[in-house]
Amino acid sequence: MLTKGNKDGSYVVWMSRDEYQVLPREAETFEREVAIRLMGDCGLRVQEVLDVKPKHIQRMSDGEHFELEVVAGKDTTGEYDDGKHRETWLPRDVEATINRYIQEAGIGDDDLLIPRSKRTVQYWVEDAAERAAEETGDEDYHRVSTHDLRRCWANHLLVEENVSPRIVMALGGWSSYDAIEPYLAAPTEENIISSMDSVAL
Repeated sequence: MLTKGNKDGSYVVWMSRDEYQVLPREAETFEREVAIRLMGDCGLRVQEVLDVKPKHIQRMSDGEHFELEVVAGKDTTGEYDDGKHRETWLPRDVEATINRYIQEAGIGDDDLLIPRSKRTVQYWVEDAAERAAEETGDEDYHRVSTHDLRRCWANHLLVEENVSPRIVMALGGWSSYDAIEPYLAAPTEENIISSMDSVAL
């Protein structure tokens, strides 16, 4: 886990996918797991998690994959009064987890998945991170915030999976490459070898 301190005493944390996966496993309830996975597996901001309803989940045109409509995403351009709409990738295992949660909790199509406050969701992440620190012995989990889950998602796609920056920008709701640059950690030696081994120089 890579961490960087800010002047205000907060931290920026980059997690590997394996390090991230500990957090949803440490969530105490199904609701908490869903909230964490919406951020860490779908790239939602914490405020966007609070707006998700079952009706926002759609099967894609291939009939096999799913997308999640983000109805009031953050708008940094000032172009939209009600936030910027977008569709983001919803992994099939996350869709299955959400569907089980919907069935067990009796959530209607127009009901909020996570009818909580922003601070409550932030606390859930802090609590899961505390448990992860105890489970793994890695004290850096104490520094993990909700925004680090979105950072982990973006970094994983861009650096580890080599997904096109334009696709990541569209899925995450960024308007420019400059906006996603802070989400990137330096590539690992393994990333460099796998990317450059087949390049003819």
